[in-house]
This record gives sequence, C-alpha cells and structure tokens, in this order.
Amino acid sequence: MNRSMSLFVLPLLVTVVILGCGREKSKSADQLAPTLPNGIAITAVSSSEIKISWNPSADDSGKVKGYKIYKNGKYLQTVKTTSFSDIGLSPQVKFCYRISAFDETGNESGQSAEVCAIL
Repeated sequence: MNRSMSLFVLPLLVTVVILGCGREKSKSADQLAPTLPNGIAITAVSSSEIKISWNPSADDSGKVKGYKIYKNGKYLQTVKTTSFSDIGLSPQVKFCYRISAFDETGNESGQSAEVCAIL
C-alpha cells in the first residue's frame, strides 16, 4: 500500500473501531424504565397527615433506585421506600398524589394513577 493510501485508510479504520465500540456500549446500557407503581393505598392518619403506600416497581436491571412523589400535579420529593407520609396538611382540603419509579441509570416510569383524599 502506498503512503497516500495508508494516510486515508488508517483514520478510517480508527473511526470504524471507535464507532463500533460505542455501539456495543449502548446496546448493553439500561434504557428501560421501571414498571408503573401500582396498588396505591392512601390513608388519613390524622387531620394533618396522609400516608401513601404502594407495591414495589420492577426493573429490567433488577434495581429500582427510588420513587418520585407528585402532589396536586407538582413534584414534591423523592423517597427510596414504598411509602410516604405527607404532614402539616390543612383539613377539609383535597390532596391528590401520583408516583413514578426510577432506576440507577435515571430511567423514569410514567406516573401512576392519581389517588386523592380529603382530610
């Protein structure tokens, strides 16, 4: 192979090898979100506290990292367990909650069905 040909082929081969490695890596990366949280139960604990619990979500990577709680359509906080207590609430007010699950790579499920309670 002459010199001008090798100057063209070598960078091309390096590019193919780099792109090939990138494809392999992306195939093995977790891209699926956990299942939707379900079995949600809401309980009025007192005139100012609501407890919410649900069944654990499943994930193809085997580990759900946590759950995001949404209250009245807005993100409230993240928890690592399958229950949550919202305290300091006002009586005679309707509170509605949705929950999503996320895994270690940041994939997030959709939000669960809404559950509501009036204290």
